[in-house]
Amino acid sequence: MNKLHMKGHILQLINDQKDTGIWDWQITDAVLSKYGLSGPYWRGNTRVTLTDLFSSGIIESIEEQLDEHAYFGAGRVLFKFRLNDFGRQRMYDTQLA
Repeated sequence: MNKLHMKGHILQLINDQKDTGIWDWQITDAVLSKYGLSGPYWRGNTRVTLTDLFSSGIIESIEEQLDEHAYFGAGRVLFKFRLNDFGRQRMYDTQLA
């Protein structure tokens, strides 16, 4: 059985948290673990994917804070995301939910 593409898995992780949301670093940890990846390139790749989902209006940021533990880099901003209604509909349309 083929693994779900990374963007689809990210959407499912966010959807699983409903309105409470999930931090970008938590999403990244889960994705890297599932796909057996590691390193700054893949952490950055996950953030780029989240930026794409955010800019396309599928997810929304519900909280932000500075990255005190330098997960993505000291002084960078961490984001807590949740799926919005449009994103939920897109997941149903593409059979991800």
